[in-house]
Amino acid sequence: MDIRRADRGDQVAIGNLILPWDRDNGPRYKDGRGRVSEREFVAEDADGIVGWISGQHDARVWQFLAAYEDQPDNWACSLIVKFFVQKERRRQDIGADLLAFFERDAQDAGRDLVVVSPDEKGEKERLLSFYRKHGYEYMDPCSDYSTRPPWFMAKSLPVLR
Repeated sequence: MDIRRADRGDQVAIGNLILPWDRDNGPRYKDGRGRVSEREFVAEDADGIVGWISGQHDARVWQFLAAYEDQPDNWACSLIVKFFVQKERRRQDIGADLLAFFERDAQDAGRDLVVVSPDEKGEKERLLSFYRKHGYEYMDPCSDYSTRPPWFMAKSLPVLR
C-alpha cells in the first residue's frame, strides 16, 4: 500500500472511488473537472486508488469549539474535509494509514490540532468509533454558536520543532 500526495492524474480514480458516496464532487472528479489540492492524499495498491483524504491546514474552525475559542485570531488548525475508503477495503488499516499521513502533514505545516466533522450518512457510530480509536475526542461547540454544529471531533498533535 502506497500513501502519497494526490495529483491531477488521480482525478478520475478519485471520482470513481467517491461517486457512490459523494454525488456532488464524485462526477466532477470523474470527469476531470475536480480540483486536486496539495492537501489531498490517496492510498493506492495494485488495484488502484482505494482511499482518499482531503483537508486544509489553515482552517479557523477552532472558533466553533469551546475548548479553543480563546485562541489568538491568527491561530489556525487543520481540518479534514473529505475522507473515504472503498467499502470493500475497510478494516484493513487503509483509513488509519491515510489519517496518520494527513496528521504528519499537519505537523509539518506547524499545526497542533486536527478537527473533523464527519459526514454521517447513517454511519455515525462506525465513524465515532474509528476517530476515537485514533485519539479524536468529541468537542462541545463554543458558547456563542447559535446552533449546535454537526458533531466536531478533534485531536491535539505534538508540535514538531
